[in-house]
Amino acid sequence: MKYSALALSVLLVCSAPALADIEQPVELVNTSEQSSQFLKQQVRSSNSVGRAIRTVLARYPENTKELVKIALDTYPDKYRQIVSAAVSSQPAYVDDIIELAIERNVASATELVTLAINAEPSYAEYATEAACKFSPEQFNEIVKTAVLMEPDSADQIAKTLAKRYPNKTLEVLVTTIQEVPLVGKYVVDALLALFPIDSSESESMIIISVEQLAQHPEALERLVELAEQRGIEQEQISASAIRGGLTVAQAKVYVDKYYIE
Repeated sequence: MKYSALALSVLLVCSAPALADIEQPVELVNTSEQSSQFLKQQVRSSNSVGRAIRTVLARYPENTKELVKIALDTYPDKYRQIVSAAVSSQPAYVDDIIELAIERNVASATELVTLAINAEPSYAEYATEAACKFSPEQFNEIVKTAVLMEPDSADQIAKTLAKRYPNKTLEVLVTTIQEVPLVGKYVVDALLALFPIDSSESESMIIISVEQLAQHPEALERLVELAEQRGIEQEQISASAIRGGLTVAQAKVYVDKYYIE
């Protein structure tokens, strides 16, 4: 594996003492083994892989992907420091960072998305989308991990995933509201906005959500109101609420409030 001279040269800034000692131009190396040794020297100077990565990427963000690649190849056991430092320094590159870590199989996708969200919570939806893209076989587990990590962003996470994977919208909905039911109504509203009011997807989403959120009065009331507005038959809503654990009498209270004979 070969790396550009520019990417290797920026590693010199990892350590102020090391930089101060350089009086003559340094002959750059570009083989994988030499690059690894060079990086080890710089990390020793700064006493931390994470600190070295953070310093370098702050100065040379355009080399983020290549530098993270070198770091993961050289220090695979330090992936937690590398991923956390890289995401916190350059969150716009979260897609590349997660892809590189998954390609090298340093950790599960769920652990990587956890590291990324901890490092930069405001990029939770993008970290989740990247993890799902590069580890589709762990899709549901990634979604569960992400919404539990950052429940305040659950609606945006669900909406981003539904846009990218429209055939998984109901799967995303159910997984999300099962894990964080208290924000279920916001997730439903976010996903409903993606579909026409009179679409079959919209109807299915409301009916399924009634079952999943039957034990959460505030969310259920909002769903029954939406169901009535969108012309869904009250018998379907009642049946869904009962499947969700309500008695016939309890379901009737919600339905009667919005469905007027």
